[in-house]
Amino acid sequence: MADQQNNRPSPYLDENHEPYGKPDTQPNPNDGNNQFRPNALDEHTLRSARSQTTFAFIAGPLSLFVGGMLLGTIGAICAFLAYRKLHSLAQKSNDTASMARGMLKSTRTALIICLVAVTLNAVSFVIMFPVIEQMLQSGDFASIAGNMSAGTAAGTSTWG
Repeated sequence: MADQQNNRPSPYLDENHEPYGKPDTQPNPNDGNNQFRPNALDEHTLRSARSQTTFAFIAGPLSLFVGGMLLGTIGAICAFLAYRKLHSLAQKSNDTASMARGMLKSTRTALIICLVAVTLNAVSFVIMFPVIEQMLQSGDFASIAGNMSAGTAAGTSTWG
């Protein structure tokens, strides 16, 4: 933009009326560099997919011990979303696409781990449900601990 008082270019624009320090995200067709540089959206999508894959790798095995089916399902959803993002990035022809193609295998592995964990949690729930239902109907909540108190009743001292 020109200064309206004396028709000089603005101090923030160069001789081509472009802002100073503008990053080049697209190649200039006039120079010999025809290699496409990835844009910020592709890089953000790649980082997001990497984070979701990492979460899925952690959530799958952890759901077997702590979170149960909910954590495993959330991990599987994150892995599936990351797989879709990486699959769409892999269709492009730039450096981000080659990294996305490399990450597809690990994301597929994380998805399988989470699905196996959800399946194991579902099987254990189906096996344990009749026991828990019978315990709730009878009101015998001490049976959840099993016969743990029988070992301590033998003696009165600390060592038996």
